[in-house]
Amino acid sequence: MDTVFQISETKEHGVILRISDIEVADEFDDFLNEDGYVLSDLKFETDYVDFYFGQVSSVTKVREMVERFKKKISKQ
Repeated sequence: MDTVFQISETKEHGVILRISDIEVADEFDDFLNEDGYVLSDLKFETDYVDFYFGQVSSVTKVREMVERFKKKISKQ
């Protein structure tokens, strides 16, 4: 994907999206809430934010969501 967005999957937490830019993570959180209200849990760290989508999500769907977000912010 790129260095700002990293998607992983674990048995315990399901799909996890790590965004290594705090401002972009804040914009992505707004995008989730405004453009479809996608449930996720957040974990804030010093230089990144993890979005936990759970075990019912898929890496493919999260990747598609990130791509829609990137297209939206590139138009701004």
